[in-house]
Amino acid sequence: MIPLITKDSKWILTEEGISEKTIKQNETLFALSNGHFGTRGSLEEAERTKEYSHSEATLVNAFYDSEPIQYGEWAYGYAEKHQTVIPVPNGKKLAIKLDNEMFDLDSGKTTRHKRQLDLKQGILTRTFTWENTKGHQLDVKIERFVSYDYPELLAQKITLTPHDNGCELQVAATLDDLEHMGIVSEEESNDPRIKAQQERRFQSERIESSENQLLHIETNNTHLHLIVGEKNELSDSSVKSSFINGSEKWSMETSKDKSVTLERYVAYGNIFNDGSKKEAEALRISNLLDEVAELGFDEIKEKHIHFMEGFWNASDIQIDGDDEIQVGLRFNLFHLHQAAGRDGSRNMSAKGLTGEGYEGHYFWDTEMYMLPFFLYTQPEIAKHLLNYRFTILKEARERAREMAIENGALFAWRTINGKEASAYYPAGTAQIHINGDIAHAVHTYVKSTGDLAFGMNEGLEILVETARFYAEWGHYDKQRNGAFVLNNVTGPDEYTAIVNNNYYTNLMAKHNFDYAIEMVEEVFKSNDTNGEKVLEKINFQPSELENWKKASEKMFLPYDEAQELTMQDDSFFHKEVWDIENTPKENFPLLLHYHPLTIYRYQVNKQADTVLAEFLFSDEFSHSQKKRDYDYYEAVTTHDSSLSRSIFGVMASHLGDLDKAYGYFMDTALMDMTDLQSNTKDGVHAANMGGTWMSMVYGFGGMRLVKDTLHFSPRLPKEWTAVTFKVQFLGRLIQVSIDHEGSDYTLLKGEPLNIRHYDEEKHLK
Repeated sequence: MIPLITKDSKWILTEEGISEKTIKQNETLFALSNGHFGTRGSLEEAERTKEYSHSEATLVNAFYDSEPIQYGEWAYGYAEKHQTVIPVPNGKKLAIKLDNEMFDLDSGKTTRHKRQLDLKQGILTRTFTWENTKGHQLDVKIERFVSYDYPELLAQKITLTPHDNGCELQVAATLDDLEHMGIVSEEESNDPRIKAQQERRFQSERIESSENQLLHIETNNTHLHLIVGEKNELSDSSVKSSFINGSEKWSMETSKDKSVTLERYVAYGNIFNDGSKKEAEALRISNLLDEVAELGFDEIKEKHIHFMEGFWNASDIQIDGDDEIQVGLRFNLFHLHQAAGRDGSRNMSAKGLTGEGYEGHYFWDTEMYMLPFFLYTQPEIAKHLLNYRFTILKEARERAREMAIENGALFAWRTINGKEASAYYPAGTAQIHINGDIAHAVHTYVKSTGDLAFGMNEGLEILVETARFYAEWGHYDKQRNGAFVLNNVTGPDEYTAIVNNNYYTNLMAKHNFDYAIEMVEEVFKSNDTNGEKVLEKINFQPSELENWKKASEKMFLPYDEAQELTMQDDSFFHKEVWDIENTPKENFPLLLHYHPLTIYRYQVNKQADTVLAEFLFSDEFSHSQKKRDYDYYEAVTTHDSSLSRSIFGVMASHLGDLDKAYGYFMDTALMDMTDLQSNTKDGVHAANMGGTWMSMVYGFGGMRLVKDTLHFSPRLPKEWTAVTFKVQFLGRLIQVSIDHEGSDYTLLKGEPLNIRHYDEEKHLK
């Protein structure tokens, strides 16, 4: 049993004791966020005991700074600037003194120290008893949550209960400004997944406004603005506070067993880029703080719990027969839900808002691994995530022009503001499959929700522009009997770079053409006014339709007839196979121990590539073909990427190997709780968390969307007795219950619907 998981609850993670290593590790796991901002699960006094903390960071989604990327040798079209999400003022800092002795875990004696993350309620609670050197004791309880009802709000309640009379109790709540804020930084590392915060990245000023503390901060180079505000309410109104160096302080005399509470509200406002809006935003934040303080912590908390009930009602997956996996799965869904931007202008980064790994960038992870969860449980959030891609079409078009493509758009491989931020183009810009990934997500969203309003507006424009890019990037190769080819690309497997005809990329491009053709023809067929306006706006020509049809029909999909294997790319089978079995364990991940050119010379995969293509379009491959390919590529895959195991697990389910599928699922469900990738300190692996949901619903549930119909082919591992989950589809809510006797499908909401259970059609009503 994982130490955090107890048999007492399938909803609560429990940490006990004061182990430096444990508390430091759980900073990521205990992080709280809501898509707008997030704060790591650091101790309130972490600044005093650095050994208990890796990073105290609070991060606002897309609040970033930038500086030029320094190249030893530059070439045209290289990414120009870093984009790095930066920590903002820490609203968790708290100082407690008893008889003028400051509390921390290295001072006096701390007993019964416990932290619990309640996944069901979304609340982190810390309790302990502290005894100072004079023998005086104090019980402490601290509750913390990040609100969904008030997206700006971090709410905290500190309850202090003294064991003795007549002691002086002092409390100080601090909201750091630039002058007093310590730099949150990563240790030096050559890991490309980490970028150190070497210096302060913003300037700050305090705003005088009523009784609330307000900070205005502005990034040094991107000139983004943010208002951060704080309001504190002490239960004993007779005790007056004082303000010193950014801290609000209270001093009082203790009465035995008489508790005093401090309700603390910290608000992180909306990002704005016009400094003249400072006063208006400051007033809004001040009013918000007044509103929540008037309601009080307990009422805000109840609203938050009610919101979480709604989330779990739609999204929970229940497993009978394995309590540890049940908690691990809920932990992943909890963090996945926390990570998503919800305003249509921001996305979700590879680490969510739990850490500074990958600089807060958005990748293809969103569309291919994380979006499916939202698509079938909370489709409105899926729409917001896709809308972000629409907001950066301008930058995607500009990037295509930089790549000498005159029509269409190329989405950035890693980005915040829409511009390419990957300094290593062989594993960045060359991954042009990102266009197809986004197009696939758009197509699936429209098919599963019926949202033609989005499809005929934002969706249509994305599909046309991505198809245009592929049409111009590729060409018809006379040496391959006129097949349409895509050269000099990198597929999902980043251990194989700059190749011709990566199978995954070519198949995604083929479907991208098909999706665009289908949507454009629907415009013509239905005379949709919105669609016609979009096509006119982007100067669509009817001849493009025929070009796409020809390119799709003639798309080259490499295949080795002699071995009867799908080829990952033109060159993959011509390379020597990497000896994974005899590679020292300490040399993984390979990217940290071998030069890229060394890795590129071998058959070795970082993650699922061809197998991912066959998962996405399973009906286009025979069972025997998928089995041969699976066996071959599994043997040359290291799973150095956290994106890999879930795909191999889903495909193992489809192939009927439930023991293997269960093994992969164990790894995905518990990846961060067991620190499987050895870098959880930098933030959770959000894509893997999405992969966990896919493993359950696509894998063991066997769900797939074929044309306009949901298909299910459930397969339950022997370790479990039953599984239940819900999916939303075309305005319906369907509950799926699986056990070893069979499966049951219940339409909980919406009009009657036909689905398929294996080869049998079922009518739900």
